[in-house]
This record gives sequence, structure tokens and C-alpha cells, in this order.
Amino acid sequence: MASETVAAGHEATDHHAPPPQVAAEVIARELVATTIGASGRFKAWAWILGALSIAGIVALILKFIDQGDDSTKWGYVAAMVSFLLSVAGGAPMVSMAPVVAKANWVRPVTRIASIFSFAGIATVIMLIPLVAILPPLVTEGARRRTVWYIAPDYSPHFWTTLGLVLLLLTGIMLFYSAALPDFASMRDHSTGWRQRLGKRLARGWVGTDVQWRTLRMRIGMFGTFYFLILVFVNFLISTDFGQSLVPGWRDAIFPMYHTVSGFQAGVAAVVIALYFSRKYMKLEKYVHLDAFWSLGRLLFALTLLWIYFFYSSFIVFWYGRSANDIATLELLIKGPMIYAFIGGLVLMWFVPWWILIWNKVRRGTGAMVVGSFIILIGLLLDRIRTFVPAWSVPPERIHEKWLTVIPDTYWPTVFDVLIIVGGISMVAVIVMLMTRVIPVLSVWQVQEFNLLAKPIKYIKGHATLVAKPD
Repeated sequence: MASETVAAGHEATDHHAPPPQVAAEVIARELVATTIGASGRFKAWAWILGALSIAGIVALILKFIDQGDDSTKWGYVAAMVSFLLSVAGGAPMVSMAPVVAKANWVRPVTRIASIFSFAGIATVIMLIPLVAILPPLVTEGARRRTVWYIAPDYSPHFWTTLGLVLLLLTGIMLFYSAALPDFASMRDHSTGWRQRLGKRLARGWVGTDVQWRTLRMRIGMFGTFYFLILVFVNFLISTDFGQSLVPGWRDAIFPMYHTVSGFQAGVAAVVIALYFSRKYMKLEKYVHLDAFWSLGRLLFALTLLWIYFFYSSFIVFWYGRSANDIATLELLIKGPMIYAFIGGLVLMWFVPWWILIWNKVRRGTGAMVVGSFIILIGLLLDRIRTFVPAWSVPPERIHEKWLTVIPDTYWPTVFDVLIIVGGISMVAVIVMLMTRVIPVLSVWQVQEFNLLAKPIKYIKGHATLVAKPD
């Protein structure tokens, strides 16, 4: 069994030291108990967010009834679908990529990251009217420019819906595959409906060698499928619901830009959820500050990747200076949504970069959470900057060689505001309610972390000795 030693400074015990050596039975009992007895504040927020979610769904239905025949009015809903895909789809990647790298710090984080898979329900709901409104590939004998060259007319509608549903199902299966031991803990350490639910979903789990090997195999399999489907769905949303609606917008980098910014938003969402879970569920003993430090470094790297992909895409249009390049810049950057472009650039890159560049910030929690909120606001503005102008192009102009008339700024209506607020609230309330069903921290991974790490003295300071059993 190999091991690694991580050196630290004067305050290393706060950042690197694992939780005290606690018996496995105590860990299971304490974490399962977090699902019982929600506080008054929790219930109040759940009711508020639930009411806002219902209001958003009602606004979506009313908007479809009132404006379902005018695609130029649906840009904010398209931006919301992209935003929710980035947050709910990107967050579960935190539970996979560091695990593949065998990072010990991620073990208490994986459960709350995988819970975001259920929030994909909100993305599917928002997508339904957009699929009905999206123009077919061929209109009056003319085929618009898309990646679907000789495909049937409604290929974007079918494959985008199928991809998003598969992403939702794969994320739920990834969550369930990793949660089997915890359902067994609920079966053994809870009562009432939670005990019955745990018994049913544990499927006879007792922790044999075969069951553990199968569990790890399923996590790897569903994690791989999830990553591939997530990239595929990001490609479909960015091209079919963005680029294909703007004549002359040719950008091979944009789908990858869309995907990377989704990863950045996913990490930011996990930081926020982990902070509130740690603070209000009294989980400081199991979620130590080293997890935030590692997430901060990951978030900082993704922030730098965001500006790299944006600049790589922008420079082609800036130096190309062809008629379609100029029209694309006028529409997406200098034109009707310039305020959203400036806000997104500042909030997704400059402010997070300036916050996260400092070690003291990444080693704490407060400033990290502020930076994460700023990133999510910036992402929403960036999605508005991209999708609202694209959907503002009248359908009769889609077949032009390039956009000759830049549409005016389309400001959000009351319906749009309610839909945006309702979509965000739906993601939040789904994550909150799932913490009432299953422990917000993975019991078996916290136990594994407890077994593999211990604090030691290193020269004049402190360090953590981390075992690497495999």
C-alpha cells in the first residue's frame, strides 16, 4: 500500500487534517440522522422555492399559449435551458473527474454533486415548448444551415430531446449506483418510510467483495456514459438552439466553449451547495476546509479556460472581418445584448479571477461562495447574450447568407422573469428535497476517507498521510 504525505503550514490542521477517527457505526448513524427533522428555516425556504417553481411552470404554459407562434419571443427560455443544462449537467462531473484521478478530498463531495442530476428534470420541462417552436430543417423547400445536412426535418427536435432525457436517466443511474451502500445504511439506522425505502433500494446490499467490485464498475461505466452524453447534449443545444438560427454564424469552438463554461458553473454550484450543507447541517466534522481549497483550485482553472475558449472563438471573427463575421459580432457582442456581454465577461472571468487568485480566498469558504454566486450570475448573462439575439432573428431571415438586419434588443417580459426565477428555484428545491431522502454526504465514502487519511507531524508543521490502496 503506497502513501503520500502532504506538507502544510501553521494552519494545516484546519485545512488538511481529516475528521477525527470516528467509528463506522457512528458515521452512518450521524449522517443518516441528517435526513430527519428539517428546521423551520429549511421548510420555509422549501415552500418559497416550491411556490416560485410552480409560478415558473405556469408562466411557461401561459407564454406558450400566448406567444407559441412567435419564435422571436423565446430567447430567454432558450437561455434558461442552456443555463440549467450547464448547472445541473455540469455539477455531477465533480463527482467523477477527481474520483478518476483518485483525489481523496472529493469523497465527502461526490454525493451532493451527483444529487444535481435530479435537477435535470427542470431542464427537460423548460425544453418542451422550445422543441415545439424550433423551426424544422426545411421550410418552403429551403434547408437552413445546420449540422443536419441530409437528415429528416425534425432531427434536431428528436435528438436533442432524446439526449437530454438520456442525460437525466444516466445521471440518476450514476447517483443510484453510488448510493447502494447508503441505502443499506438507511435500512439499518433509520425508521419509518426511510427505513422501508432504504430496504427496497438497497437490493440486499451487505458489502461483499463482489458487490463492491460491481459498484465500482457501475460507477465507472455510468460516469463514462454521462460525460459522453453531456458533451453531446451541449453540442446539440449550442448548435440547434443557437448557431443554426443565425445566418452566417460559423464557429467550431462555440460548442466546446459552451461545455467548458458548463463545467465552471457546475463546480460553482457544488461549492454553494456544499457550503450551505456544511454550515446548516453541522457537518464540519466531515466536510473540512481542504475540500473547498481543492474546489477553489479547480474553479480557478476553469475560469482561465473560459477566457481561453472565448478569446479563441472571438479572435477568428475579429480578424476575419468578412461580412458574416462582422454581422455575427454585431449581433452577439456589440449589438442588442452588449450589456449582457460586458456583464458576463466581468462576472465569469475578471471578478472570479481576481477573487480566486489569492490563496487565502481559496483556503476559506465565505469568499469562495461569493465568487461562485458571481460566476452563476455571469453565466446567466452570458447565456442571455448568446441565445436571446439568436432567437430574435425572424424565421424568414434564417436562410440569408448572413444577417443583414440586426434585431433590436428584446427585453424580458413578466413571463420571462417568472420563468427564469422559477427554473432556478426548481433546481434549488429539488436539491434541497433530495437531502431529506438520502444523506447529503456519502456514508461509505466518508468512512473510506476516515480510514485512508490521518494527521501526522511533518518536520515542524503538520500534514496528512493519505493511503492509496488501489
